[in-house]
Amino acid sequence: MKHIILIRHAKVDMDNSQKIHASKLQDWVKKYDISGICKDSKPTQKTIELAQGSDVVLTSSLKRTQLSAKMLSLNIDEENSLFNEAKIPKIDIPFLKLPPMRWLLIIRVLSFFSFGKIGLSLKESKLQAQQASLKLLVFSNKYNKVLLFGHGGMNWLIRKELLKDGWRLKEKPSNKNWGTTILVK
Repeated sequence: MKHIILIRHAKVDMDNSQKIHASKLQDWVKKYDISGICKDSKPTQKTIELAQGSDVVLTSSLKRTQLSAKMLSLNIDEENSLFNEAKIPKIDIPFLKLPPMRWLLIIRVLSFFSFGKIGLSLKESKLQAQQASLKLLVFSNKYNKVLLFGHGGMNWLIRKELLKDGWRLKEKPSNKNWGTTILVK
């Protein structure tokens, strides 16, 4: 039986509590993308065991996924921007300040309703997820257990693509930090 395991990275070591205008979200994302991971963000024993038993280890090109893999003493076989988090479109709502994670949630919800540029961003992310899932399928043809350290939104989109391709969930997936999604075929 073939396995593709998607693991979300460890918690990022960055203060997310400061309220910002939506126009500042792009700057916040840039800082988030280069930040390290929290030393106290630990994987579960199950996550460790899943990762240790993998035949090949892939990560996005973003630091937090690579540091998460290294935290488990894994050798990374390939880093690829196809697995990077879904892009966040620029929006400007000048009269409202919210914590960055709240803005991200609002943008994700609006994207499902194809709201302007936000809807276009979702289409681009879905195309990225299709390409990423094809890359995972190539690896699954060579290896029995493929492991990807990725991101919450992109892992979710990749999972949807793999399910369309006939993969099935082994158990309930988790998009939390260190959460796992196990797909089998």
